[in-house]
Amino acid sequence: MTSSRVTPLKPSTPDAAGEPTAQASSPNGRPVLQVEGVNKIYANGTVALKGADLTVRQGEFVSLLGPSGCGKSTLLRIMAGLGDVTSGSIKFWEQEYNVVGDKGRKMAFVFQNATLMPWARVRKNVRLPLDLEHQSGPETEQKIDQALEMVGLSGFDNAFPRELSGGMQMRASIARAMVTEPNLLLMDEPFGALDEMTRNKLNDDVLKLWQKNGWTIVFVTHSVYEAVYLSSRVVVMAARPGRIVDDIKIDQPFPRNADFRVSIAARSRKRWNAPAPWARHRRARHESATHSERKLR
Repeated sequence: MTSSRVTPLKPSTPDAAGEPTAQASSPNGRPVLQVEGVNKIYANGTVALKGADLTVRQGEFVSLLGPSGCGKSTLLRIMAGLGDVTSGSIKFWEQEYNVVGDKGRKMAFVFQNATLMPWARVRKNVRLPLDLEHQSGPETEQKIDQALEMVGLSGFDNAFPRELSGGMQMRASIARAMVTEPNLLLMDEPFGALDEMTRNKLNDDVLKLWQKNGWTIVFVTHSVYEAVYLSSRVVVMAARPGRIVDDIKIDQPFPRNADFRVSIAARSRKRWNAPAPWARHRRARHESATHSERKLR
């Protein structure tokens, strides 16, 4: 795996609210997640992951970027304890999985779809993880109120999911994750099905929440623009077999603005499109097919 660095075109400026600028976490911060030599092979022989090595440190926002089928979601689900490995190991806060849930070691997962209970109102959906922990009382209700307020859903407590837009449903899903007060947040392409304007707005919202709460985030996406805009690091994956091929530090302070989103991602796309392993494979297949067609004529 190689390591690279993206240099910004120009520094971003604080947002209109005058929020303090947040810097990417120190590379010497405490490891929150350690993926060591992880291989995942399915029963049919498909190699989903090969030799994955990755360390995510306290306070980082790390995006897993790559084409469909490269193992991004598989790796994220393994990180969440929702899948097992064929070989290798995953450590959380430098220990085994059983430390997850301890004080200061809470983890939450946001799925590709909002996965809300359609028969339950927004408040009941957000309350679900607290109900599973048998939490109740005024303090619990306050947690729910705060989570809804932070994602901009105050006043929608009694709405059903069908009464919300796609973006609002994802906000409710994020609130459900937030209500557990996680230290580590895993997000699996949560905005992939949304229109660009809604997606950009939610990108900004997640960044503000990350800065405010001091989370460590691992975020799966296939969008170069989204990955560069959100992240302190971008981990690039390739398919067949799924593997990590690059680890790129984004040297740009937070908060970031729209100019940064367009300019730096455009430059990054030029860099990734040519050397990216999936781009080379796709081009090779196209050239091979073209050659075969010519022979048949």
